[in-house]
Amino acid sequence: MIRRILLLLGVLALAALAGQQLMKGTGYLLVVLPDGQTSIEMSFWTGLLLLIISWLVAAWLLHLLGWLSHPLRGLKNRHQRFKSQRALRATVRGLLELSQGRWRKARKLLSRSATDSGAPLINYLAAAQAAHYEGKEEETERLLRAAEASTPDAGLAVDFTQARIQLDQGHYEQALATLVRLHQKVPNHPLVLRHLKDVHLALADWKPLMQLLPELQRHHICSPEELTQLERQVYLRRFDELLRDQQQNQLAAVSELWESLPSRLKHEDDLVLAWLRVLLKHQDYSKAEQLLKRSLRDHWSARLIEAYGLLPVEAEARRRLLEAEKWLQERPNDAALLHALARISQQLELWGKALEYYQASYRQEASNQLCAEMSRLYAALGEERQSRYFDQLAMQAVYRQLPDLPLPPRK
Repeated sequence: MIRRILLLLGVLALAALAGQQLMKGTGYLLVVLPDGQTSIEMSFWTGLLLLIISWLVAAWLLHLLGWLSHPLRGLKNRHQRFKSQRALRATVRGLLELSQGRWRKARKLLSRSATDSGAPLINYLAAAQAAHYEGKEEETERLLRAAEASTPDAGLAVDFTQARIQLDQGHYEQALATLVRLHQKVPNHPLVLRHLKDVHLALADWKPLMQLLPELQRHHICSPEELTQLERQVYLRRFDELLRDQQQNQLAAVSELWESLPSRLKHEDDLVLAWLRVLLKHQDYSKAEQLLKRSLRDHWSARLIEAYGLLPVEAEARRRLLEAEKWLQERPNDAALLHALARISQQLELWGKALEYYQASYRQEASNQLCAEMSRLYAALGEERQSRYFDQLAMQAVYRQLPDLPLPPRK
């Protein structure tokens, strides 16, 4: 409002000034054209009036041109909006086709509408998935490259999609390379860690998987039960690998592996027995005996007490007998312990004591293995009747495990 008042006052002031000048005289205006020979004469006020009229005509023409060009811009904008809406509809249809398993149609809809889509990266990645399900590996790769080129900083999303596709295709070596690259970019990403775990399992890469275990635990990638099972599997396979390896420092390498075990896994029978096999292979009987004794003290196990009874005679057999007899005071009816005592006594050539422990174990729990060992000892002692008796028991136990098949009638 104030602006308009000021403008009006300015116009009035100019009009008053012009009136005063007009009363003083009309003035004189001479215009000479560039050729120097042609000139136009008029009063000053006539020239001023023509100048104002020219300015108004020019302004009107510019306004007219703007008005005429406006429909063209509007038409162009409407066309662009139409293309965007059509691309959006095609994208939605393509995603629906993808979810329903119509891969070819989904790929065409998504890839063709990508250039007009507001988010071409989504179109290309989804189209790559469809091409993968179609079995078109070259087309899949082309669409992934198009996705990467369509959007700045799209590398991460493309790598994720490519890794999933490579896993589905069973291209584990390629998937591993992609996932390692992703792991360097986003080291704590749960999906990358889970896929790395799956790839290492598929490739039986036990050492890298063992190195990955702390990250899996720290980021809660697996449930506690799943993690424990995975750790057990990984360390067992590493024990097997090192046991098959014929390198000179095998014992040191396996010892280092044992020391690196989480404390909760050192109570696992399978892992204790794996470490025991290495010690026995290298004839470290004293350490083997100490390992079993310590493990049995931490948790009692029939498998471990059986291994204790099967240690070679060089593994302090007499000391083992005394130790096992102490355990027997707490577990007088333990069949596995009685069987181990029988074997240790037999190692020490204490035949009578061995038979006593064999018989005590047999009374608690008969097995074909036990009966066969008793039959062998009785035969060596010249007691043929007892030997045949336990031999028949052992064979009957074996017969009971045979499949049920028809037999010819006895003659």
